[in-house]
Formats: sequence, C-alpha cells, structure tokens
Amino acid sequence: MGNANKKLNENDLALLKNTESSTGMDKKALLKEYKKFKKQFPTGGINKEQFREMAGSFLPPQQRSEEFINRLFNAFDSDRSGQVDFHEFMLAMTMCSSDNPEDKLRFCFRSLDIDASGYLDRQEILYAVQLIFKHNPGLEKRVAPDVNTPEKVVTKIFESVDQNGDNKLTCEELIEFMHNDPKTFSYLGLNLIFLT
Repeated sequence: MGNANKKLNENDLALLKNTESSTGMDKKALLKEYKKFKKQFPTGGINKEQFREMAGSFLPPQQRSEEFINRLFNAFDSDRSGQVDFHEFMLAMTMCSSDNPEDKLRFCFRSLDIDASGYLDRQEILYAVQLIFKHNPGLEKRVAPDVNTPEKVVTKIFESVDQNGDNKLTCEELIEFMHNDPKTFSYLGLNLIFLT
C-alpha cells in the first residue's frame, strides 16, 4: 500500500487487512474504496438515516419503504451496532454481487432475519413472499392453485424446507434445500427471495 499508508493508523490497516481477507478484493482497489468511504462517512460508519438517503438514490420506488430499507440496513449491519462500518459495507456489497448463490442466500437471509435470531419464522418469510406478490400483479392467476396466495406459499415452503418441523428456517436448511431440490426451490419462489 506504499505511501498511502502514512495517513492510515494501525486500526485502519487492521480493518483493511481483515476486509481484504473476507472479501478477496485487491489491496489497491480496497484502499481506494476505503478512502472514498472515509471521505463520505468521516465517523467511520453509516448510520440508519444516512443509509436510508443512500438507498433512496439507487433502490427502485417500490423498494423504498421504511420496512424494506430497515431490513436491508440490518443485512449490512451484521453486528447490529446501528452503524455499517467499512468492513460490513464491503462484505455486504461483495455478497450481493457474488456469483455464488450461497453468498446471495446468506445476505438475503440476514435482511429477512429482522430479530437476528439466526432463523426465519413464518412472519419473516411471509413478508418476503408478500413482496413478490405485490411486485408481480396478477401472479395469483399465473401460478398453480397450491401456491396462489402468499400464505399458501409460506405453508409449502415450511413443509418442504423445515426439516425438523420446528417452524424455523435456518440458513443451512435453505442452502441444503437449494442444492437438493432446485426445481422446488424455484417453484416456491425461493429463488426470487434469495437469489435476485
């Protein structure tokens, strides 16, 4: 990192090294992003209000609701500190843009796990399925009768994915189901929830 290190303290260097390790990004590109991040967010983090403003500039209008942005913020703020630091920001961006479906699924899982319990309950899944129906008017007429309402889809998802019947979906259960039965994963709209 050469002379650019002169303005970086030990904490900055440790953060960059950790972020490089977690994301696999090139050192020079990472340093460039870090400088932009620090310039835009001098406190070293993005608070919820700043995140809301930023998200409003790139999200489509139908995804600018308070609830959606809060869920997205939670996915970025992995330690739930109330601020998205550089490491969290770069890790989330890497996961979002990854070609690896497991990375995308893990990121989306975090956005839906609003209470940070480590699992998704029926209400958290219902929220995502309702969004699919809301953003696809007439969907209920184009799909099979057993999945023509959000509630029916949620029931099918839990019947198919919830291996131990505890009414909680873990990220691992979803990943395993995605690999073992990709056709049903897609049929239930899980690809739309977790892989887009």
